[in-house]
Amino acid sequence: MFFLLQLSPFFPFSQMADSVKPVTKSVVTGFSVGMHYGSIFAHSEEVQNTAGANPFGVELAYTWQRRDKGVVDLCNCYPRQGIVASYFNFDNEILGQGVMAGWMLEPTYRLGKKLQLGIRGVAGLAWMSNPFDSVSNPGNQSYSTAISAWLVVGASLSYPISEKWRVQLGGNFEHTSNGGMRQPNKGVNYPTASIHLQYTPNPLPYYKGSRNNDKFWKGNSWRKDLGFFGTGKRSVNEAGIGTRQPIIGLVALGSKQVGRINALTAGIEAYYDGYNANLMKTDSIESTSALRVGMMGGHEFLLGKFIFSQQLGIYLYKPAPYDKSWFHRWGLLYGINKNMWAGINLKAHLQVADFIDLRLIYSWH
Repeated sequence: MFFLLQLSPFFPFSQMADSVKPVTKSVVTGFSVGMHYGSIFAHSEEVQNTAGANPFGVELAYTWQRRDKGVVDLCNCYPRQGIVASYFNFDNEILGQGVMAGWMLEPTYRLGKKLQLGIRGVAGLAWMSNPFDSVSNPGNQSYSTAISAWLVVGASLSYPISEKWRVQLGGNFEHTSNGGMRQPNKGVNYPTASIHLQYTPNPLPYYKGSRNNDKFWKGNSWRKDLGFFGTGKRSVNEAGIGTRQPIIGLVALGSKQVGRINALTAGIEAYYDGYNANLMKTDSIESTSALRVGMMGGHEFLLGKFIFSQQLGIYLYKPAPYDKSWFHRWGLLYGINKNMWAGINLKAHLQVADFIDLRLIYSWH
């Protein structure tokens, strides 16, 4: 699984940092329609039966975009966000078709008077038509549940063809998987080229004045986090019956703000992995602990009540003989109040998702 969303935070800018003075918002709504054409990235031996396929699809979106001074002060861009729906034919009988819907954020940057660069992220859900089945579709090692997560990252250039219409050419990397909740789950990865037409019924001018460069965050102390996380990961016991095994752990993390919406992090986590404990029992591996301890460093996008995090970590203690010696994590937290946060986090090894957990965090400065 490839999680490249560090290129763009994909949640709304509607919640601004408390230290940024509120300003009058200038928001325009719009619609877009697009077409995609791409190729399947067969990233491992298990999914070589999908190599050579050329997925094609259509996309519709309803969007809104801020163009005022406040958002330029915050991110030096004009974030365009909205609701996106897509249909894809994967050009492969094993993979079938998919219908996707999700939330899009596309910060745009002016390149001269008319040309704009967009950096796009989408997070949502996908319905997939032909999941793995040991009888009817045993060759599908890419996904085993009808409902999967859908993630997209991309970049584009757009140019106005009239006051209300823009044409947009882009490149995207799209991914679907169930986050390791059920196996097999190698994921469907497919880069695409796209063309979109954007329509804005009531266009407003972009703010072009000076930007407020006050570095209000420099006096902020480190944020300290202490939290609990847990999930259940599906495995098959010795009798061949599917069960969910617990994964529970603790995390401690420090975060230092280094920009208006950016922070750097360092932390440590320890958890019990019931899935690996069951796997070691099946593989007759004795006297090995299912405990894992890891150290991480990373980055956060601070988006008001939301925190979107990306972390890279290494294991300090991993006696079970599975997985790589390093991992990466992707998380989203929502601020319940001044000190409490709740959210989800995905852990992966290279292109393969390990698990998605739920977490509760207590935070203080």
